[in-house]
Amino acid sequence: MSGASRSRLLELRRELEAAMRGREVLERKRELYLQELRRRTEYLVEERRRVSPALQAARSALDAARVELGRGTMDAAVLAQPEGASVELEVGSVLGTRVPRLVAARSTFRPAYGPLGTAASLDAAGAAFAALLPQLARLAELEATAVALRRGLHKTARRLIALERVIIPSHQAELRAVLSSLEEEERDETVRRRTWLAARERR
Repeated sequence: MSGASRSRLLELRRELEAAMRGREVLERKRELYLQELRRRTEYLVEERRRVSPALQAARSALDAARVELGRGTMDAAVLAQPEGASVELEVGSVLGTRVPRLVAARSTFRPAYGPLGTAASLDAAGAAFAALLPQLARLAELEATAVALRRGLHKTARRLIALERVIIPSHQAELRAVLSSLEEEERDETVRRRTWLAARERR
């Protein structure tokens, strides 16, 4: 029993040391996630502020075209327009978390609908949105990256909580129990030895 207890004691100490090192790694990773998320969020806020006026102007031009042409004519013109936007999706990694890379080339808007039944306001709206495409792709990339980083942060936090509240306390409790058992065995062995010596002296 003593040999098994001592073997388990050594095993528990190794496991506890590994858990402690894991906690340090996760704490550091959590801090890096927080720093990176803070930095990307600042970029996102700044990009939204920068893109907002142009996006509002494009929406206003679209609203003006809708008022001028009516919804039916507007929908027909939109359906006649082929998809000309090109956005390439790549996948990168930040702190082990997969994040998107969106690359959109600036394109020139070329109306494909006929000149009859349309208006210059519709052309202006199309040109405005086409010019905005690279900025909107960048904005979408920043937003998706922030979501991915928050997901990675939450996963890291859950693992850290599991270590701190479950795994490490469990190992510590078992370590104390094994130490207590070994101490009790040593006391019993000491008593047995003294009893044996006393009996030997009496003989």
